[in-house]
Amino acid sequence: MRGANILFNLITLIFVILTLVVLVYALAIAGDMIEPPFLAPPTEFPTPTLVDELGEELPTPFLPTFTPSHTPEPTATPEPSATPPPPTPEPTEPPTDEAAPEGGGAGQPGESGQDGVGSAALAALPSFTATTPPTAAPRRTATPTITLTPGPPPTSTVTPTPQGPPPSTLSPFPFIVQPGTPLLRDSFADGTTGCAWQGLAGTVVDQRGEAVVGVEVRVSGDAIGEQIALSGTDTDYGPSGWEVRVSGAPGAGRYTVSLWSGGRAVSPVVEVQFPGTCAQNLALINFVQTRTF
Repeated sequence: MRGANILFNLITLIFVILTLVVLVYALAIAGDMIEPPFLAPPTEFPTPTLVDELGEELPTPFLPTFTPSHTPEPTATPEPSATPPPPTPEPTEPPTDEAAPEGGGAGQPGESGQDGVGSAALAALPSFTATTPPTAAPRRTATPTITLTPGPPPTSTVTPTPQGPPPSTLSPFPFIVQPGTPLLRDSFADGTTGCAWQGLAGTVVDQRGEAVVGVEVRVSGDAIGEQIALSGTDTDYGPSGWEVRVSGAPGAGRYTVSLWSGGRAVSPVVEVQFPGTCAQNLALINFVQTRTF
């Protein structure tokens, strides 16, 4: 581990020394104390040549430079117009200076000769005229005007609300089956407890819950035919209680129950299905009077 640290320190020292050498060398070149070894720009320019025939040095022609100008972007698409394009200028011949230089021979060029040649070179160059494309003015779009026409005022229709409770649909029978019944459960009255009994029982009351006695309860089934009991004959189920025994043991069977009075049915027919278990060997059915009969 110590040898590796020494090696890294040595490499770092070498790079620091090389960096100092490069900095000193760069400062010496910047201060013109030494000449750069390479990549130095040339300092000598080629000497002009003389034309043998004329015996004078041709001046370097002056080339105009063109500065690019910013062309504004059109804000709207110009529409074509019938304006003819501008005429193209015809090239003109550059003037020639035929005057001979004064006070000198053909071998010594004068000052006026140099001016003439430079003017001829400038005149021979084509001239450029920058033109800016026309900018079309944006069109104005007419804004539609919406006119509101008042209509007839709204009218409200008042529907009269009937007073009192809503009319109810009358049952064709003066007695109905109490909600929650028939109810299958185990028997609980005297002499019916245990699995040695199966039957139907219930009560008959009016709208105030008072007992209605003397109404026939007709129970029909395949095993028993039709049996009749009167309401109020078995008070184990209430003052208007009734009971009909259909079997001495629980068994599966279907039976119908309805109330009769004066030789006509006064309640709808209720159907009961026994499952044949001791826990459901009693069918409780209660009837409620809704109107006089």
